[in-house]
Formats: sequence, structure tokens, C-alpha cells
Amino acid sequence: MKIKEIDSANFKKEKVGVSYSGGGNRGAVHIGVLRAFLEKKIAPNHIAGVSAGAFVAAFHAFDPVTFNSFTDLKIIFSYVNRAFIGLSTTQVVWKFVTSGFNIKSLGDSSKIRLFLEKRLPFKRFEDLKVPLLIGATNVETGQDTWFRSGPIIPVLMASGATPGIFPPVKIGEDIFIDGGVTDNLPLFELAKEGCGVIYAVNAGYAGETKRPPKNFIEAILDARDIAQYQTTRYEIELIKGLYPSVKIIPIEPRAGLALAPYDFTPEKSENVIEESYRHCLEIIKNN
Repeated sequence: MKIKEIDSANFKKEKVGVSYSGGGNRGAVHIGVLRAFLEKKIAPNHIAGVSAGAFVAAFHAFDPVTFNSFTDLKIIFSYVNRAFIGLSTTQVVWKFVTSGFNIKSLGDSSKIRLFLEKRLPFKRFEDLKVPLLIGATNVETGQDTWFRSGPIIPVLMASGATPGIFPPVKIGEDIFIDGGVTDNLPLFELAKEGCGVIYAVNAGYAGETKRPPKNFIEAILDARDIAQYQTTRYEIELIKGLYPSVKIIPIEPRAGLALAPYDFTPEKSENVIEESYRHCLEIIKNN
């Protein structure tokens, strides 16, 4: 997250931004939020997203008016399960048996890429109807990088490359991992675009009491969630202090809190989407 001075005169109340956070399998929360935005006709001028949020952000930017984006996302999400992303017990054990501790990641994102290449209704940023920013983290410089043009599938893969879970992604001469590592709820990027109103959609951890981790993977992911939350809090308070004219509307549906990491059980995901949608309607009503 590079902090640069922004000219306050550029902020326009009529210019609306939507930011979608990372959140792993709780990306289903974003799908419910998207439905609420579409129903209430909240039309963003700029959209930003990282990790799981980058996928929802891309669909929202491609079709910000009709419910086709919501329907397409639900269909695509229904294909995802642990085997699809290489995280079934058998797949993980086989990786260790064949490669030991030299494996680059527990999971495998190759099926995701192939699926997107076949099913994604857009292939480039230029195909989108709303300007979109997707964040990824450059592993060599440690800095966030924001993509807004060119082929979109490699960028989506890079933004969602959770360290240890999915392998890093090479774009050009650089290697990238999960955008949430450096900025899990991008707000400054939308402020730089002059957005005077920003909907900050957080599908991840937001300070609530966490259940104790059941294994080392959950322990690692819990630590990541807490670190990302503290960074997000800092960014929100910094923007409020530096640019009080920017209105940040937190959208934290707090749905799917009981989901275990990478649990994509269809019934549970459907419940999360519905719960998120209902909670988001209430939040919008009160703002």
C-alpha cells in the first residue's frame, strides 16, 4: 500500500467506489453483497479488489447493472471444491509423498486457470464497463502492484495466489502473490481516483472472536487474517484523518463466520450468500 498525497479537490461525492477484500472461501460473502448492490442500483464509477474479492470485482465491473453477473458468479462458485483447487486430503498427501517438503504449494491453481479460460465472459480489462483495479503483491520488492489494463486472467490468478496454498504467478518479468498480503481492502487506490464515497466490503476477519485453529494450516491462516485486519484498520483511520471529506461506508455482513478455511460445501455457501445479502441490505438502509 503506497501512501501518496491526494489532492482533496479531486474528491467528488457523486463518484462512487466499491472495494472488495480478500477472504478465501468467504468470497461467497461478496456474492451476496453484489446482489444487494444490484438490487439497490448502487452504480460504482470505480471498483477495486484483491484475492477472492478480485473475482467478484471483475464480474461487477463487467456487468454493473443486470443480475447476470450475480448469476454467473454463483454458477462458477458452485464448481469450486477442495479437489478442484488441489486441497483434498488425498491430493495433499500425494504431493508430500512424491515431492516431500520441496512442494511449492499445498494446492493447485491449474484447474482454476483452465476453467476461467473456458468460462470467463471477458478476457481483458478493456472488456469491462467500469474501470477496475486488481491488486497483487510483488514478492521481490514487497510492494503492492495495481493492474488496470491488459489480460485479466493472469492478474486474477496472481491476486488470489495465497502464499503456501497456491503457487506464485509470473506476469512479465515479475513474480506475484496474493494482493491481500499488502492491501486486503484497497481504499487508497479508490481515493486516488477521486471517489468521494467508498463502499468498503470486508468478507474476511473483522475483529470478532475467532475459534481456536484445528490444525497448522488454520493457525497460519488465522495469523494472516489478524495481520490483514490490523493493516485495514490503519488504512481506514489514515484516510479518515487525512481526507475527512471521503465517506467510507463499511460493509461487513459478518456472514459465514463459522466456515472452516476452504470449506466450499454448496449448502453452506448458499447460506452465506443469502445471509450476506440480507445483512448488506440492512447496512445500506442505515447509510
